[in-house]
Amino acid sequence: MFENLIDQPASRLLMEDIHSSRLPPSMLFSGDRASGKLSAALELARILSCSVGTALWTCTCPACQRHKELTHSDLVIMGTRECAPEIRAAAAALVRSKNTAARYLFIRAIRKLVLRFDASLQDTEDSRFSKAASYLADIEERLEEFHPSRELPVDNEALAKAVEQLTVKAEKLEEDCLYDSIPVSQVRQAAVWARLSPNGRCKVLIIENADRMQDSARNAFLKVLEEPPPHVVFVLTTSRRGAIMPTILSRVRTYAFVDRSQASQHDVIRRVFHDTPRDGEYLYSYFNRFLPVPPEILTHTTVLFVSGVLNAAIDEGRKPLSSLRAALVATCALPQGESASAAEIVSRLNRCKPLAVWQLFLAGITRLMRDALRSGEADAREITVFTAWTKTIRDAQEAVETYNISPVSVLERLAESLKETL
Repeated sequence: MFENLIDQPASRLLMEDIHSSRLPPSMLFSGDRASGKLSAALELARILSCSVGTALWTCTCPACQRHKELTHSDLVIMGTRECAPEIRAAAAALVRSKNTAARYLFIRAIRKLVLRFDASLQDTEDSRFSKAASYLADIEERLEEFHPSRELPVDNEALAKAVEQLTVKAEKLEEDCLYDSIPVSQVRQAAVWARLSPNGRCKVLIIENADRMQDSARNAFLKVLEEPPPHVVFVLTTSRRGAIMPTILSRVRTYAFVDRSQASQHDVIRRVFHDTPRDGEYLYSYFNRFLPVPPEILTHTTVLFVSGVLNAAIDEGRKPLSSLRAALVATCALPQGESASAAEIVSRLNRCKPLAVWQLFLAGITRLMRDALRSGEADAREITVFTAWTKTIRDAQEAVETYNISPVSVLERLAESLKETL
């Protein structure tokens, strides 16, 4: 059990609760990004479905086999996720090693996305449903080529081409059809699915990034939690436990996922992704290698945006932030005479797709403020400004992640709000 969850104490707690029959029907996996929450939730679903009872990863029972391939009808995933970087990382692993483990890694990375489009969760009147259906049919057909029972192309170039074609198709599915937050209609469909009898031992509904549900979806899900069907297990995941509705928190048991040591995260990169970690690299930053926006462009765009805010404030006669200007200079060469509108910045950021790009952009602004504070040059006024900016940036992140507001309009408002604080 949980053999593939490396150095995560939560797995021991889960096993103890399973063996003692104390596993709750509703639980929350809370921890930082890339701490293994979804991996643990998927493994828990396999363990609970195992028809043999041992639930070893090597179990060959039909239920375990379907869960390994993420094709079991008793498993559904809801919620938003930046799937593209992990798919790209798994694709690279498959091309490098070509072994069975890498095949499963790639197949599962694709299906972590596909499972969010289960027909039982879809509103057939939504235009995304028909659009997603065409992508899904093509993806399923292409996935068959990588099943462990099939021979892979001997030629490396042919394999890389087949992997790339499927990867691009999956990225289009995510970009065009995946919701940025869970709609209430999907929660209601999930409630219907949950009340139907399982095909196996039990059903498992995983809601990833549950903190991003809008109020209507949260309230609808709360009704399901208040009267849960006896044969269903609910697993919510979050990186922001404080953003979960208190009434939902009161109905789930929290399992805390720790921020694993760098050595352990390097172990994941080596063992799972068959790759060599870089010095100082963590698992989340490893995935960032596969984003469509290179780190140097992210950094330059962040500096360009903040410089633009400071310059606009000075033009209006506002007092500058000397410590932040010094932090900008220390980060990279300031763009001389270069400016960009909010639309141009978002375009440079690949329209903030996947969402991790938007998060990293905002994190870059926060990092500049942190560097300014650590320099010891920030006075009391600047510290007050940075406090206000931190809340404004958090609101901007939530506006895009939870309320699906256009990054361009959010960035325009963000620039104005930051300037007005000076």
